[in-house]
Amino acid sequence: MDDSSCLAWSDVDTVETISLASLDINSCVDIPKQVDQTEDTSEIYLPPELMEKIVGYFDGKSLLKFKQLSKTCDDIANNALRYNKLWKKFCLGEIPKKYLIDLFTKQCDKNIPFESLLEIHYEAAYQKWVQWQNPVFKLIYIGQHNFLGLNGVVKIVCHELDVMIVFPNFMYSFTLTKNQISGKYYVLSGYSKSCKSDELVVLNPRPVMNQEGRDNDVFITCHERHSNLCPLHNTVYEVHDGNMREHYTGKLVDVDMNSYTNICCWVRETWYEWHSNIDSNVIMGHLCPHLSFILFTSVIHGLIISRNQINSILIHGIYKNTCIIARSWLKKKYTGTSAIFIYTNILFVGTLNGFLLAYRLHCMDDLINLKDKNILLEKKLDMGQINLFDIIDFDDVKALVVASTNSVLWIKID
Repeated sequence: MDDSSCLAWSDVDTVETISLASLDINSCVDIPKQVDQTEDTSEIYLPPELMEKIVGYFDGKSLLKFKQLSKTCDDIANNALRYNKLWKKFCLGEIPKKYLIDLFTKQCDKNIPFESLLEIHYEAAYQKWVQWQNPVFKLIYIGQHNFLGLNGVVKIVCHELDVMIVFPNFMYSFTLTKNQISGKYYVLSGYSKSCKSDELVVLNPRPVMNQEGRDNDVFITCHERHSNLCPLHNTVYEVHDGNMREHYTGKLVDVDMNSYTNICCWVRETWYEWHSNIDSNVIMGHLCPHLSFILFTSVIHGLIISRNQINSILIHGIYKNTCIIARSWLKKKYTGTSAIFIYTNILFVGTLNGFLLAYRLHCMDDLINLKDKNILLEKKLDMGQINLFDIIDFDDVKALVVASTNSVLWIKID
């Protein structure tokens, strides 16, 4: 273990946005001073054709603001966008690729190949990206469910507005539902079914219609006995295993895969390995004795984060064959880290004494050495030790699903 080794993130995590400093939107458009004021076409001082040409020079944030000024401005922008793939340009130019993949994974109904994504997908991703860049987060409680006698939550898997809560022997589905009159969200209970104790439930990277032909197999299970049977690459048992490793010990503890990256990662108690379909017979992995307590695994971010017996944090670079140990990661008042989730450039942390924290990540050092200046959220939850996270980022809602041992909390983020 090399404590001084450093992981380099593959993408630049801060991208400067170039805006039209010389263009004053308000000088072109007269914004109504009252909310109920009827829109007048005289508010546009320039011909719409000229405005459409000017819109083509906007950066992403300026374009979003322009569209929100009035219906006329929105129409002008939409006409300009009809013949130009500006949202794709903005996304690829302003958002690091791994963060964009994060957004697409949550936003798209299915994992559509990059080359097949439409402007509507890029626009939704860009809007979400801007929303997540708020300097502070406001929390709104949506709902809570308590579970007794089920030996604790072991996994949370979110897909669109659906959430699967996994226990050692049962799985419960829930849906975040919007009241069309009030506009508020509430949690609706769904079905439940039994599962085996050695099953790892994950989000299917390539869902297909099930045998009944009604629903997609969004949530699937990975088994210890067939731990290298990968739905991403449609492998048979032996293909993802390659040659036997003499140093392999321990059971399967986590699995992550993503079709945009075309990579899957299998994490065991002392060893992890990752595969793509480029050369699936080649074993690419890392030996480490501190993988039994996994907090976070992501092939998108290229990270596995675990905790050792003395509550030090270990950050493993999936593709770098390196790991870093952070012995004093959190302040003493937080007691210790018990849950981690990274979404785009935001690190969510749950603590042993119930604190919910969020940090902005600008570079790898911000993950290794947490800084007070980057904190976005500090909230003490009345649910005891926080064990698991996942994110809902779909339609018009951003929400955290947070689990303690026997309760799950839905929290909307504004």
